[in-house]
Amino acid sequence: MPMRPGGPAVATLAVLLLAALPACAQSPAAGEANHDRPLKTKAVVDHVADGDTIKVVVGGREEYVRFIGIDTPEVYGTPECGGAQASASMKRLLEPGDKVKLIRDRSQGNVDVYDRLLRYVVRRGRDLGQVQIKKGWARVYVYDRPFDRLSAYHRAQTKARRADRGVWGLCGGFES
Repeated sequence: MPMRPGGPAVATLAVLLLAALPACAQSPAAGEANHDRPLKTKAVVDHVADGDTIKVVVGGREEYVRFIGIDTPEVYGTPECGGAQASASMKRLLEPGDKVKLIRDRSQGNVDVYDRLLRYVVRRGRDLGQVQIKKGWARVYVYDRPFDRLSAYHRAQTKARRADRGVWGLCGGFES
């Protein structure tokens, strides 16, 4: 006997398809898996690598963290003017054993080309990337697409540049 449209087989198929939809909607597309990671993670500082990179212990694993939205003068390879001071500034902000909060920005990737986590780093409620910019030891850096805190970072940079703080006064600005 032929089945009529809307019979038990169609109803069963519809139920199965509807049950599968939430899984499909939550499955990240290629390259999108990083969106499943938590937005905020607690970590402990292992050491400061330079003015915009630190090493932390998070979930029992050691990870390098590159601060989102900032760039400091280089201290490795060919050192740049202000690099040592930018690193020293970060070492005054963070010491081994300090507890920090790592915050993801979903507008950015999870890691950079060097496999470092890309995060805002917060200690005692202070965004340390923005602190580096305010002190003039970092400049605003947009890698691929704008990040969530871009406007606030630009305002901090404008104030630091006008006041000749950090690299702006010591070096006359940042090298390209």
